[in-house]
This record gives sequence, C-alpha cells and structure tokens, in this order.
Amino acid sequence: MTKQRTILTEDFIQNIIIKYLASKGWSKCLTSAKLWEHGVDIKVKNNNYGRYWLIEVKGDPSIKVRSPAGSRSSSFNSAMGQIITRMHSNRSEKYWDCYNGYKYGLAFSTYFRDMVTRKTPFNILRRLNLYIFFVDEKSNVEEINWQKLKKLQKNVLLLKNNYEKKQE
Repeated sequence: MTKQRTILTEDFIQNIIIKYLASKGWSKCLTSAKLWEHGVDIKVKNNNYGRYWLIEVKGDPSIKVRSPAGSRSSSFNSAMGQIITRMHSNRSEKYWDCYNGYKYGLAFSTYFRDMVTRKTPFNILRRLNLYIFFVDEKSNVEEINWQKLKKLQKNVLLLKNNYEKKQE
C-alpha cells in the first residue's frame, strides 16, 4: 500500500509564512493576495524599520496531477520569474546589498526542497537578496539564505563524490 502524500496548498503555506514573519517582527502593512489576485503573494513591512519582504508562494500540485515532480519544477520556474519581475530596478549598483529596503522570497512546501536547492545557484540568492522558505505539514518553516544554500550544495557535492569513489 502506497502512502498518500499530504497536499500543502498555497493558502496554507502563505498563512504559515505570515505567522513566521510576524514572530520575527514583520507584520506592519501586511498585504496578502488570494489565488486569483494579481501581484506578489505576501508584502509585509518590518515593525521597526522601513524594510519590506516581497514573497511569492507556490503550493503543492493537486493529487490528480500525474507528474508532481514536473508540476513542481514548472511552479518553481514560474515563482522565480514572478519574483524577479517584481524586483525594483531603480536601486544604485553602489548599494546593491541594501536593495532599497526590500528582501525577496520564494515559499514552497518541503516537497520542493531537493529540486529547488539543486536548481538554484547560491550566488543568485546573494546578488538578488533572495531567500527561500520551506513549510512542512507540521507548520515548521525553514528559511534558507545564500550562505545556507552554499553549504547545502557543498554537502551534496561531497556526498556525491564520496559515493562515486566507493563505486570505483
């Protein structure tokens, strides 16, 4: 008997990310888009500073989808494109790490984790001030910045190299 996977919807992930950010001091001027609305899914201001998060959220594919992995890959590509088109381009190159007070994020269920961490170059996160969030069915949130992604990718590469040496 195969175990049926838990579907984490976009609304579920969005609500968990909002609670997570609120616990970290980000709850002013919150706007949260519904599935049918245009614009970024989450926009929230820091309670103490003039900084904002803009986050694009993608939920799991429905149980009817024949290839969940393919659907997740398409959703990831879509989310990346959507957040990039929402980035403010009027910032000075001199102050690129400030990003005029904006932090950007992509939020997914943990089912996306292996694919997203494999496909995303850590340097893109660093240059774009982009973060990745993963939410599990118990409402736990993992926040990944460029340093953590670099470390994860290095560990995967070491494991792969060790495995290949054992196969020789």
